[in-house]
Amino acid sequence: MPQARSSGSKSSSSQTKRSSAKKSTGAKRTTTRKSTSARKSTSARSGAPRATASRSNGAAAVDPRLEAVAQRVRKLNERIIDESKTAGEATLTAYEKALKAIASSLERGPGKSDVEWISSLATTQAKWIRDVTAAWTSAARGMLK
Repeated sequence: MPQARSSGSKSSSSQTKRSSAKKSTGAKRTTTRKSTSARKSTSARSGAPRATASRSNGAAAVDPRLEAVAQRVRKLNERIIDESKTAGEATLTAYEKALKAIASSLERGPGKSDVEWISSLATTQAKWIRDVTAAWTSAARGMLK
């Protein structure tokens, strides 16, 4: 049979108090460490190559390696923008084609109905879809340019 511990409850409550005291002290240390690490990261940045000011002519002299990296990044950004515009144009064309196909199917199906109000409604809806599609895709293409 297991034996009951008489002093177990007292020691566990005192351990709980100690651990909560450690946690509160640890929180203060963590805050201090964060501000110290922020200072370290700022000072670590100072070792990187950077632009230096020329005192003789007032213009900033730039590290050639840094300028080469900046030029490559600019070219990459231009390529990304151009490819995005191309993809956007392809998407708009496909969207416009799909909506025009829907409008045509409305005119072919319900638009050919013998019931006049159904035929009128279908052709009006098809015309509205075409008009809105033309306006929307035109505006979107204008934004892509």
